[in-house]
Amino acid sequence: MKEKNLGYGSLYQKTGVTKSLLALDLMSRNVGDRLLPISEYQEKFGVSRGTIQNAFAFLKDSNAVVLENHGHQGTYITSLDHKKLQENCMPRGVMGIMPLPYSVTYEGLATAMYEQFSSLNFNMAYARGAVGRIELVESGTYHFALCSQFAAEQSIKDGKQIEIAINFGPGSFLSRHVLLLSDSRYDSIQDGMRVAYDSNSLDQSFITRNIIHGRNVTLVPIRTQQTLTALKEGIIDAGVWNYDDILENKHDSVKVAFLADSDYNNLFSTAVLVIGKEEEYLKAMLLKYIHAAQVTAIIRDVREKKREPFF
Repeated sequence: MKEKNLGYGSLYQKTGVTKSLLALDLMSRNVGDRLLPISEYQEKFGVSRGTIQNAFAFLKDSNAVVLENHGHQGTYITSLDHKKLQENCMPRGVMGIMPLPYSVTYEGLATAMYEQFSSLNFNMAYARGAVGRIELVESGTYHFALCSQFAAEQSIKDGKQIEIAINFGPGSFLSRHVLLLSDSRYDSIQDGMRVAYDSNSLDQSFITRNIIHGRNVTLVPIRTQQTLTALKEGIIDAGVWNYDDILENKHDSVKVAFLADSDYNNLFSTAVLVIGKEEEYLKAMLLKYIHAAQVTAIIRDVREKKREPFF
């Protein structure tokens, strides 16, 4: 794992960084697991045998882990204190970031994250635009971000040093996008229209470019979340929007048009969790706590009003 994604600077000594990496590795394991040989940790972390041993000694002395040596059979974990381990590798807690929870699906997604991490110190931040969220993960400011599969894959193609750790499946990010129009006579983009465009939203900007292709329109730079207000105030004539909000809030003053299959696919509606590239220990830890099937079940319960959202 790169040190930056743990929040550690260059002034930290090798033992401190190794202790953090070991703690994160142990957070992905269970009582009864057999530890890797010291030599494998040496190779993975690029430090000496003594540094590994010192880091283990620190974690054992602080009661973060209890180990039992079985001779030639190896060393096994007999006890883990995940809160103490977290203090050594994530002093600020697990830090995630996702879209603003303005729809019931996003409320469900946030609720699922808090429930999955209920045994740890966890905090979720909310920010519009996949571009910014992904940059915050790439820089190490946050451990993970939630975005659409399309946004993640497009960012990877563009050279962002991230990877998809967990895919939650179609419909987990939103049901679909739709086109909103201020004039009920139309079902699609017409020449001369003013169309909302958010360059910080990879999904909205890509879909918008698709549906305006071949049309003579004016793109109006506007935040995606301001689309409805801008339509009602006459600032724009059309804009791409989250259909979940339409289902929940019944915006009768605007025309809702469904997008053609050629302009849309499941990559936009699928939620994924992204982390920094090659963060294998962080990925293993996240996979231990976050279960895709449980997340989608919680989202469904929140949508169906069977569970009260909290975030």
